[in-house]
Amino acid sequence: MKLVLSLLFAAVLAFADGGAVLFRQQSGPFLVTVFGSPQVGSTDFSVLVQNASDRSPMLDAEVSIAVAHQLAAATHAQATNKLLYATSIRFFRPGEYSLQVRVAQMEKGGAYIDHDIVVSPTPAPWLAYWPCFALVPVAILLFALNQWLKSKRTQRPPAPP
Repeated sequence: MKLVLSLLFAAVLAFADGGAVLFRQQSGPFLVTVFGSPQVGSTDFSVLVQNASDRSPMLDAEVSIAVAHQLAAATHAQATNKLLYATSIRFFRPGEYSLQVRVAQMEKGGAYIDHDIVVSPTPAPWLAYWPCFALVPVAILLFALNQWLKSKRTQRPPAPP
């Protein structure tokens, strides 16, 4: 039971470096995968650049992301996972946006990918933190159930004389 609960909470918290896979597309000699969870406010994007022929990560490319009249360079320094290039973009309203990713590398040349993404509204704070708020009532209910089961076990009829 403990294992099931730990896996359940771990699944809620498990994300890639920048969120879910938004898209994966081949352009020229590159296979580009973009991760993120676009919502209103500051959104982190991570980009995995791979050699299209053998799927090996390309660690010496220059990557930039352009969206909503903003251009940002994605670097390894901003990424938790050093195989990825990461940057942050700020969205001011929800809706559909065109995300452009530019990749350049000395030996392989360059690539340009244009893909539409949907930016969702910022969730209400209580929706983002509901597991924290639910933890206390669940703990109280489990404790009450434990005490009730213990009291049932100890209440046995007296032995006959």
